[in-house]
Amino acid sequence: MIALLIMGFGIVALIQIPALVQKQWWRELIVFMVLWSAGFILSIMISTGITLPPITMIINKYIIGIFEL
Repeated sequence: MIALLIMGFGIVALIQIPALVQKQWWRELIVFMVLWSAGFILSIMISTGITLPPITMIINKYIIGIFEL
C-alpha cells in the first residue's frame, strides 16, 4: 500500500514540478510542495494505521483561535 502511495504521489510531482519550474512560478511551487507534503504525510500515516483526529476538529480549533470566537 505504501509503495502505491509513493508511486502515485511521485507521478503527480513529476508532472507538476517541471511545469512550475519551467514557467518560473516559484510561489505556486512552494504552495504545491507544502500541500503535496501534507497530503503525502497524512496518507502515509493513515495507511500505516495511525489513528488521526477528525480534521474538522483541528480546523475549528485554529479558526476559533485566530478569530477569538
